[in-house]
Amino acid sequence: MFEKEIKEKVNEITPQVVTWRRHFHTYPEISGEEKETSLYIQEELKKLGISFETGFFGTAVLGTIKGEQPGKTVALRADMDALPVTEQTGLPFASKNKGKMHACGHDSHMAILLGAAAVLNQMKSQLKGTVKLVFQPAEEEAAIGGGRHIAASGKLDDVSEIYGLHVWPELPVGVIGLKPGNLMAASDRFYVHVKGKSTHAAQPHNGTDALVAAAHFIIDVQSLISREMNPMENVVCTIGLMNAGTRYNVGVEDAYLEGTVRTYTPALRDKMEARLGEILKGLDVMFGTHSELNYVRGHSATINTPEKIQFLQEIGKTYVGEEHLTQPQYPSMCAEDFSSYLEKFPGAFLWLGTGKPGTPALHNASFAIDESILQQTVFPCVGHDAAEEAAAHNPKFCLHIRNSFFWCRNAHVTESIVSYLAPKSYSSVCSPPSGRSRSLPETVASPESVIQR
Repeated sequence: MFEKEIKEKVNEITPQVVTWRRHFHTYPEISGEEKETSLYIQEELKKLGISFETGFFGTAVLGTIKGEQPGKTVALRADMDALPVTEQTGLPFASKNKGKMHACGHDSHMAILLGAAAVLNQMKSQLKGTVKLVFQPAEEEAAIGGGRHIAASGKLDDVSEIYGLHVWPELPVGVIGLKPGNLMAASDRFYVHVKGKSTHAAQPHNGTDALVAAAHFIIDVQSLISREMNPMENVVCTIGLMNAGTRYNVGVEDAYLEGTVRTYTPALRDKMEARLGEILKGLDVMFGTHSELNYVRGHSATINTPEKIQFLQEIGKTYVGEEHLTQPQYPSMCAEDFSSYLEKFPGAFLWLGTGKPGTPALHNASFAIDESILQQTVFPCVGHDAAEEAAAHNPKFCLHIRNSFFWCRNAHVTESIVSYLAPKSYSSVCSPPSGRSRSLPETVASPESVIQR
């Protein structure tokens, strides 16, 4: 019914979506510092004629598109923050902000949401209901928790459901990953301080070696996972940092460790926190050390609403073809604070494939998307679900990036308007040592060219 009109609008906006993505990529800002990114989004929303509000949490921007016909409210979310990574892509629009990079694809997420917003706003006379556009800061830093704060702000309390996506190099370019239930893990962070007594290295009996105790802790944690946890449950515990000692011939007085725990169930999350503390207490008895644990709860597990995934699968088969859809066999132990929204609202989080053989993982200094997914950026389709909408003549707008999709669906008569290309308390026994860095590791992909990777 509106297919020709929508395709024309998509063709018009596509070059601008690429421009938006490249601008965001050139000027990345890390969690909690997205000031210029926020101002740029606000300016672009003004140009598009879309109303928005700020000031409810940090640098967040909330756009609103009100259809001219009554209906439900659906939210679409894109994260804004970059990583403390020095870019090595060699792209002509590489980061100009030293030591900062969009190494997790959030530049693409923002551009995609702006593109979807542009088309939706131009067609709001046919839109039944309201679409809220959530531009969220601080996804990468669980200590800030952008998603958690926005979900609790009250600004989305009228939302019926929410959708989001993440570029995903583990899936082939253009393939959409739709998985009901568990998708991404809860992510906690812990800090350990093992306190011993320094002495001359040649006289270890006169001191208490914190390094030896810390080494036992590392081994005991691995035994905890392999011998105490059910192998059929999803749990990971990785210690990624240890600092100890001042000189080769001095016994170690202080050892500092940092690590992460990834789980899916609250019970297992609680158990891991308790057992790490118990292991340290046992080592203190064995070695005479004094240990402290600071276990910090981060993002909860991202668990998709099965009915919303099923809905997306049905629409996807119709509009993008079943060959472009996949249900990933396993959930990921990576984390995503979209979980904060799914704890409060029904919805779904999708993976958009950007991978080719040899493509590095997310967070790598060489990460860059395959821009072919942006060339057809927001491709809306119009159709009718005979079972639900024939009598109501209810339009669906299917928006997708190349082979990815998101829907704006009539929410007044039918189940929803779907669109967009588709803290728990923690124990604090100690604080991280003064001056210790919390920066994320420089770890995803090297492009073969700007368009194809």
